[in-house]
Amino acid sequence: MFKRPACLLALIVPLCAPLAAGATPDAQLVMIAPLNQTMPLTRFQNNKLTGGIIKDLGEAIGLRLGRAIAWVSVSGDQVSATLDAGKADGICYVRPFWIDGHFDWSRPLIPDAEVVASQLGAPPVRALSDLRDRPVGTVVGYRYPRVEQVLGLRFQRSDSVTMEDNLRKLMAGSVRHTVIGQTTLAYHTRINKALKLRQDLVFASFKAQCAFSKKAGVPFEDINQAINGLIEDGSVEAILARYR
Repeated sequence: MFKRPACLLALIVPLCAPLAAGATPDAQLVMIAPLNQTMPLTRFQNNKLTGGIIKDLGEAIGLRLGRAIAWVSVSGDQVSATLDAGKADGICYVRPFWIDGHFDWSRPLIPDAEVVASQLGAPPVRALSDLRDRPVGTVVGYRYPRVEQVLGLRFQRSDSVTMEDNLRKLMAGSVRHTVIGQTTLAYHTRINKALKLRQDLVFASFKAQCAFSKKAGVPFEDINQAINGLIEDGSVEAILARYR
């Protein structure tokens, strides 16, 4: 969902978190926070990650490993290259066909769904084929394989830099439909009562994963054990529940 040819310049901004108990300055896990995401996944201030599910989950993994977390912010189309080059150890909230490359993958842990949201006065969307030749709000760097499969060349992307910009475009009437994560739509409609949108179609349910570079400075076996522990003891579900 991230890597796609784009005119965005890559931004790589290391953001360091406090040391976890027992960690040393060089014992870090470096995680990616894509700049094209928005709440509840990520909150940025001046390109610095300050909150969201991704931050909470990364810090929980670091705490379980006894390592500090360093955050690297990159544009969405630079996620694969950053991981592949070993400039970061990992990223959470991805799926194997969203990014290119050979990585180590956690088990699925973050449930979500892809949906079509529409303005209240827009024609209803009962199937993806209804979006044929209609401008659809999308995000630079995101892949929409199911939509592309159904619409082909008649998928009219209208790209925004972030999902939040995409929602603003929808409310301004620049587009009448957008493809968005169900979790993101639910969060923004809950916190912004002026965001009057209609969820028309859920077309793909999934559980996102974490991916780790083959050049990661931390053994994947250790990382995977930490993530499995967070899933099994309810820590992941507790993180997700904070944003519902």
